[in-house]
Amino acid sequence: MIKGVKYVVAIPTYRRIDLLSVLLDSLKIELNSKSVAVLIADNDCGDAVPALVESYRNYFTHISSMPVRERGVSQARNALVSTIVRTYPDFEFILMLDDDGRVTTGWFERITKAAVEYDAALVGGPVIGELPDSASIFAKNSIFSTRKRWPTGVVSSLNTTQNLLLSRKVIELVGLPLFQNQYGASGGEDYDLFRRVASSGGTIVWCDEAEVIEPAPAERLTFSSLVSRYSTTGSYMYLIDSSMDGRRITSLRAIKGFTVSIFRVIFCILCFNMNGFARSVLSLAHFYGRLLGMVGRKTSRYVSTSGK
Repeated sequence: MIKGVKYVVAIPTYRRIDLLSVLLDSLKIELNSKSVAVLIADNDCGDAVPALVESYRNYFTHISSMPVRERGVSQARNALVSTIVRTYPDFEFILMLDDDGRVTTGWFERITKAAVEYDAALVGGPVIGELPDSASIFAKNSIFSTRKRWPTGVVSSLNTTQNLLLSRKVIELVGLPLFQNQYGASGGEDYDLFRRVASSGGTIVWCDEAEVIEPAPAERLTFSSLVSRYSTTGSYMYLIDSSMDGRRITSLRAIKGFTVSIFRVIFCILCFNMNGFARSVLSLAHFYGRLLGMVGRKTSRYVSTSGK
């Protein structure tokens, strides 16, 4: 056990060693002189991550990695949390980042200050997408370009586990494991956590000043990849919402959303509103996924039968 550490940065990674190095470069500047531990969960379990961690050892007060052999985003995140609970008994906050981001100047101070000021269970911040110049109009109107933002303060939900602070009190609210393993392959483990924390009375806060930058790879920006992303998101959100709100009301919302999206697509075509058209098509894909979830479809975005 390592005592006295109040903050732990937790990073799941899978075969993105170059991007992970970029993230660690940004953290070594941002966390300079601060007593913050860094823990990396390697879902590939090779030699590259331990070697990379060793090369950064002089830049952090504590940095380590661990192999997580069971594939899935939930499994990697849960391994991080359980290891932090055992290893850092005095921790107060876990700061979750994904291996493809990089933090901006002032990120740490801003997100931790918001957690204390609002006595928050969860704090999220903006993830700013970086797109190539050749990105299509659909990519420029997708979550890879811009996610929803709010003024700093209490909110009802958040966007993602990229740039997420979890207070120790989250464990008291919802128990362990924090992330449901059933969403390890599909994604949605973060949305499920947000809903459970909210229903348990936890305070969820948005810190609009704590930004993380995330480059979007070209393979995620093709039209087919974007439609698949929005559709699979709709499928898992239907399953989570129906477990919380009931199947009937969730199904009605899905049907209404799909119908409204069709009319928006048509309206934007008639008005030659191409940005609106792109957003409406992606919305249509999302609600189509919800309809598929309604008839029992399950997705496997992150883990296939041949591996993650």
